[in-house]
Amino acid sequence: MNEIQKKYITSDDGKKIYYETYINDASAPVVVLVHGIGGDVDGWQYVRDILVKNGLSTVALDVRGHGYSAHPRHSKDYELGLILKDIAHVIDAEKLSGIILVGHSGGAVLALSFALAYPEKLSGLVLLAGSYLSPAYMHSPVKKRIANGIVALGAWVSPPHPGPWHSTYPLGKFHKEYEVWGLLRTIIRNSLRSYLLVGKALMNVDLRDRLEEVAVPTLLIAGEKDTIYPVTISQTMHERIPGARLEIVPDKNHVLILNAIDEVAAHIVDFVRTGQK
Repeated sequence: MNEIQKKYITSDDGKKIYYETYINDASAPVVVLVHGIGGDVDGWQYVRDILVKNGLSTVALDVRGHGYSAHPRHSKDYELGLILKDIAHVIDAEKLSGIILVGHSGGAVLALSFALAYPEKLSGLVLLAGSYLSPAYMHSPVKKRIANGIVALGAWVSPPHPGPWHSTYPLGKFHKEYEVWGLLRTIIRNSLRSYLLVGKALMNVDLRDRLEEVAVPTLLIAGEKDTIYPVTISQTMHERIPGARLEIVPDKNHVLILNAIDEVAAHIVDFVRTGQK
């Protein structure tokens, strides 16, 4: 049986980016998995297991500032373009083409941004509990300046990253959208600085006028009880992304990759097997 391979690439700006591959065979469709803010590759472990059992190959990466990837200390190191290039370099390093890009939460914002920047690398796009713009409180220019100022100050006073680490995601536990200890643990282990600066990069994304430009088949999966990115956001993307397909998971919150493992995996497998239609 194949095994997970643990690898690194070096980004354009010299940062180490960690990722894991599970390649079933050369002809298997490849799903690239991108976690949200504060997450890491291990958050995908249960969904990934089902995907590979269904014959898919998977690649999952730690977004810079997370997990085993580099945790640089300057705001310029977390620009959206650099994060998107990291994803592109992982795809190129594995000599992949026509991949299905899957993002959860903030990772879905990255995946959507990637689909607009690098459509030629994709054959499909899956957005789980995602969005196309910053949270509502960032839509006011004044509030946006205040939030960015707070982030900059918090990043400046943050202590250095303590070292490589992945979170634990127990199976069978109901994962709440807001868990104080989980958030503190994530911040401590990823470093407050990287947590804030990746968040800042995503806080300033606004793709509302570009949804019609998405040129790859798209699957949207939303939790009915998501309060972080409410289902109405996915419904708007469904209306505006050409040919998009929407699946709403009943009674589930934002943490779909841990609370709706079977449903998420089944929707992804079906999307891939039906030719992303």
